[in-house]
Amino acid sequence: MKNLKKNVVLALCILGIVSCEKAETDTEIQNIEKQENFMSTTGNSDTTVADDQSKVIQPMFHMHFGPEVSEEEGHAKFDKAIAKYFNNNSKLDVDGTGTTFLNYIVQTRTGTYEDSGSHHCGTDGSVRIHIDFRTDLGYIHQNNIVLNNPGNDREGGWDVYYLRLKPTKNGNLVNWIEIPSAGISLKGKDGWYLRTVNVFLGSYINSSSNFAALHSRPEMWLDNNTNNGWDFFYTNSSDTTVETGRYNL
Repeated sequence: MKNLKKNVVLALCILGIVSCEKAETDTEIQNIEKQENFMSTTGNSDTTVADDQSKVIQPMFHMHFGPEVSEEEGHAKFDKAIAKYFNNNSKLDVDGTGTTFLNYIVQTRTGTYEDSGSHHCGTDGSVRIHIDFRTDLGYIHQNNIVLNNPGNDREGGWDVYYLRLKPTKNGNLVNWIEIPSAGISLKGKDGWYLRTVNVFLGSYINSSSNFAALHSRPEMWLDNNTNNGWDFFYTNSSDTTVETGRYNL
């Protein structure tokens, strides 16, 4: 009788283990299937774009941070790295031709399982952004900014890019700059869950009196049915987008 009870308990334990393993396997299969399926929620997927490599803008500097790194900690590390990179922490620099450039920052955050229900939120696909800068002399458009990282990028966490802008319109130096809108795009079928995208000019936070910023929290999938298609998210199409501040030169 005792042996029978032991056998029953053992069988129940085995069934429990098998059940747990099956549940984990089913979850993994669902995640793989989710990754392979078409994921876009923008309504702008599979757009055909002329891929002119001669007009792309490359960031001057880039850093990746894991999801465990807070923005305060990441920004401090980024500022330290930038100061070392330029040997100063000036927001204005001059190139060899004597042209003055204004430096700004783009920040993107990739979603997590908690955000999307998938363990495959990252992408190795080509990512680009365009930014509209409003000035007292009209708009300055920065198009085809490449946000690709070497290796397996965007596998969780967040990325910060350092870029520069020539603050002139028709040869004249502008007096102030605001950031009303931006658009971010993904090429190919390796879907990406974009949680946030931010652009900063002058300061990461609104504690400075001289700053301009654009904050957007799309929390949506970018994806395509074709390898050459582009999917787009426009910040001005989301009610989560907030434009703040004005940068005065």
